[in-house]
Amino acid sequence: MKLQNKTDEIQEKARKHLSPVMTRVTELVIEKAHGAKFWTTDGDEYIDFVSGVAVNAVGHTNEKMVEAIKKQAENLIHLGLNYGYYETAANLAEKLAHITPGNLDTVFFSNSGAEAIDGSLKLAKAATGRPAIIAFEGSFHGRTLGATAITASSSKYRRYYEPILGEVYHVPYPYPSQLKNIKEDEVNEYCLNQLQKLFDLRVDPSRVAAIIIEPVMGEGGYYPAPPSFLQALRNITEEHGILLIFDEVQTGFGRTGKMFAAEHANVTPDILVLAKALSGGMPLGAIVANRELHEKWPTAGHGSTFGGNPVSCAAALANIEVIEEEKLVERSATLGAEIVDRLQNSVGHLPGIVEVRGVGMMIGIEFDQQSSVTLVPKIKSKALEGGLLIMNCGVSGKQSD
Repeated sequence: MKLQNKTDEIQEKARKHLSPVMTRVTELVIEKAHGAKFWTTDGDEYIDFVSGVAVNAVGHTNEKMVEAIKKQAENLIHLGLNYGYYETAANLAEKLAHITPGNLDTVFFSNSGAEAIDGSLKLAKAATGRPAIIAFEGSFHGRTLGATAITASSSKYRRYYEPILGEVYHVPYPYPSQLKNIKEDEVNEYCLNQLQKLFDLRVDPSRVAAIIIEPVMGEGGYYPAPPSFLQALRNITEEHGILLIFDEVQTGFGRTGKMFAAEHANVTPDILVLAKALSGGMPLGAIVANRELHEKWPTAGHGSTFGGNPVSCAAALANIEVIEEEKLVERSATLGAEIVDRLQNSVGHLPGIVEVRGVGMMIGIEFDQQSSVTLVPKIKSKALEGGLLIMNCGVSGKQSD
């Protein structure tokens, strides 16, 4: 009888007992990771260009983070913020108040990005007393029911779950490839006109609690909203008393060459949603807004058992410390520009490639629709064979994470 090796044993257990609902990108069995690399139980080495889906900003098993996690775990693993304060949560909230834009000084902690998105919608509705939410076509905000309702990067995310959340509206994102027959220099005006048309024909702005946007579109295609568009959106929301929410779950903590993507446009949202690279791999999300807005959220109007977990907060503090000490935000801007330049010169001219673009280290190569279906899966497969894990996104030919 042939003995199973460790890889076969784990794969067999996983295939039998883990739900098949999640997209399976690879069949690898991962044993350990450090820095930008990970190793399988078979001893094969890979470079991780997915970075835990935009999570491991300071690399896998960063020494400072590991030490902070160990130290905190020895003292307090969980209590719950309902039942008392603890140092790591208080220190992290203070740190976020210092590094986020403008007067965003108060934090609610959750367990994930999607959960934080749902909380931000609840905050907006409670604070304004208004029912409607406006989001953007091509956006991805998560898989909880509220986040799914405002996501519009693929109809498959909503399939089976309607009706989800009432009074959700979508308008075009200023992404030229998604807007057929609109000239590039007319994209901003077109999208803003569509928002005004929505106000005129479907939902009066006095009923809108919030407009939520990714300042750089993530899964929908790695496309930055022009600063002028975000500035115009800020003016519109202020005019109508609508709250502006920035989903910076993917873009936060230096990924775009600024600590937060909002800084590229010099726009401060009313609510900033954070997760992923916030805690470098430990479960944590954050809803950051000013004190006045948070005080409009009635006590017990929201809550979380695990949100702001002491160990996750300790990891986040160490993570931010590494980002600041090693000047990773500045490095992201410099290195990202170099990578985009190199890719534009080496592959930008090839058939099927529409554009090579990036903001900091948030970099993408856009393929035309046919190539996204025929070539991209082959490129991913060939890269994996060579020890490089990469992912694709966009509304055409996309395989979700």
